Amino acid sequence: MIRHALVSFVSAVALAATNTEPLSAQGVRVKLPAWPELVLMDSLRQEHKLQGTPEIIYQAVLKTYTDLGIPTGNTDGKSGIIGSERFERMRALGKAPMSLSFSCGESATGSNADAYRLTIAIVTWVTPTDGGGTTLGIAAAASGVDVTGVYKNPRECGSTGRIETKILEGVKKLAR
Repeated sequence: MIRHALVSFVSAVALAATNTEPLSAQGVRVKLPAWPELVLMDSLRQEHKLQGTPEIIYQAVLKTYTDLGIPTGNTDGKSGIIGSERFERMRALGKAPMSLSFSCGESATGSNADAYRLTIAIVTWVTPTDGGGTTLGIAAAASGVDVTGVYKNPRECGSTGRIETKILEGVKKLAR
């Protein structure tokens, strides 16, 4: 009983911290329904070196998010972080079937990502590099729930890398 109460208290504190703390450059943590613990988005980050100032790249990321239909949630211009933590989507993202961006397993009817309601987190980091360039870091993760029939537990969904690639391509195109 005490252990259960302690686990509930720790979980509540962690969730409250996630929902109220601003993004920090040293650890973006997001609570997704399928994971029992916070997802450290930094550990999923893919980094790319780009030409252009951080200011130009940052604006290009914001425009690319809009073009792909990704809502801009928590941003921190000083730290160069753009976060879209916990938005929900079904069937499509970035004008393509959800299964191209996330993998939630398969069923008799095909990819679960195309049928589930996904809770998605996407974070982008824009940092200056030595020599005048910019490093663009991108991370995405999701959690899916089957919306047919009775409630089922959420399922972890891994990124296929497509949405990160679409963000990178959009930024490169806009930052020329």
